[in-house]
Amino acid sequence: MSSNQAKNEVEVMVLSDLAAICKKIAENSTVPEKLREQASAFAREYDSLVPHRGKGNASVHYQAENLLIRMARFLPRILDLQPWPADSSKLEP
Repeated sequence: MSSNQAKNEVEVMVLSDLAAICKKIAENSTVPEKLREQASAFAREYDSLVPHRGKGNASVHYQAENLLIRMARFLPRILDLQPWPADSSKLEP
């Protein structure tokens, strides 16, 4: 396997894992609507690229790499969500 081919395989693996995470975020009702909408858009874009996998089209390859970067930059926004204690009775008045 060439180094280019190996790099592409790693990118595909990471992209599909990030897409799966985005799908889970989009389906989670505790996540704010704006973040769920963004995650859903990423998942839809990924789904539109799947049929082109392995066809070597430079335009699709660029779009997939760009999507990977945008998803990776999006995910840290999940850390900005305010956590709630598991037991809300411990909230101070």
